[in-house]
Amino acid sequence: MAESCLSEIPTDLVRSVLCETIEKKLKSKKYKMTVSSASKAGESNFIGIVYRVTFNKEGENSSEKLILKVAPQNAARREQFNSHELFLQEIQAYNVILPFFRKFEQSKGLVVEKDGFYENPACYRTIDEEPSECLLLEDLSVRNFSIIDRYTEEITADHVFLVMKALAKLHAISFALKDQQPEKFHELASSLKEMFIRDNDIFIRKFFNKQFQGVFQVLNKEEDANLLAKVKNLFETKDVLDVARDCLDLQATGSGAVISHGDTWQNNTMFRYDNNGKPIEVNLLDWQICRYSSPIIDIVYFMSCCTTKELRDTHYDDFLNVYHSSLSAHVRRLGSNLDKYFPYATMLEHFRKFAKFGLILSTVLLPMITTDRGNGLDLDELAEKFKDQPANNEDIDAFQAFISESSQNKFNKRLRDVVVDMDRLGYI
Repeated sequence: MAESCLSEIPTDLVRSVLCETIEKKLKSKKYKMTVSSASKAGESNFIGIVYRVTFNKEGENSSEKLILKVAPQNAARREQFNSHELFLQEIQAYNVILPFFRKFEQSKGLVVEKDGFYENPACYRTIDEEPSECLLLEDLSVRNFSIIDRYTEEITADHVFLVMKALAKLHAISFALKDQQPEKFHELASSLKEMFIRDNDIFIRKFFNKQFQGVFQVLNKEEDANLLAKVKNLFETKDVLDVARDCLDLQATGSGAVISHGDTWQNNTMFRYDNNGKPIEVNLLDWQICRYSSPIIDIVYFMSCCTTKELRDTHYDDFLNVYHSSLSAHVRRLGSNLDKYFPYATMLEHFRKFAKFGLILSTVLLPMITTDRGNGLDLDELAEKFKDQPANNEDIDAFQAFISESSQNKFNKRLRDVVVDMDRLGYI
């Protein structure tokens, strides 16, 4: 093994665990390894640093791969992005929650890879010690999964249907567990913290309010006067973060709360395609923001941030119908009845109460989704910039840097379209 490859990897502990994992998989201490970047920080991911590790026994040509996701080492970035807690949350998901979900489905006689929720990569090892937090994960590219190139491709209805079905199975396990093993479900759900909408974080509060100003800027035409009035009315007595927090309120959610993915935008999905280019399978990545909330939070996050208005105009009702029918079918498969917790009418009521969460998140994600290739952020530099700023600093519009002169019109249209649809559907 070339020691120079390990120079890319932070901390002795991560290097040691990586080598142990490879040696265990190969059943040999004699191997070759290469390390390369698998995801560009500040453009494709923001919390971790992601490497692709390729390795093979000495003397053999066939190689294996895995993904190494490690926490940043820059102290300011770790603090600003709450790195330690986010990695602990993802480790909890991979080591505790998802394995229990899998065992529960198997206890019902399901072959998970065929009938259950299998749409997440395998996890081989984790480290939860600071500053070496990391996960060693399956490299899905080996099974021909790939991320949609958001610079050149649009999400299609086939992509969305796959996401809806995967989320339905994931959420269904919560409903069945809540019915059959309520104490265990409560134990799992209560282990999760809200990692994104942190209402006691002044920086986050300022950030969300600053990002939301983009809505007022795109509603600048005479024909938008009614939309503008509705948006202003929505935030007349509460600021943006408080409204987002209300959408996650468990008391308002009632019996419909589930353990959800929490970060369902397109960079956290990978798809496998058939020979005709049709997506036929999806995997959900990045479980750092998984939360206990209404299931529709996952849906409106994805729909608002990742689909075009044209797609929603044509298929929105179809997407909801496929989601709910898949949810109901999987709950029945697991031995419970969805009508007890989340009938279709309750789902629609959740959309009316909580779908505005998608509008709020779109002000954060759409600058990134619509930006030009290569127009990312240096996250270490960004964190250093803000670490000594006072809590009431107003200069926190860093994500606006994603919006370039050439991407401005696309961003404006996508964000305005979200507001239009929120109004059309009765969500604002």
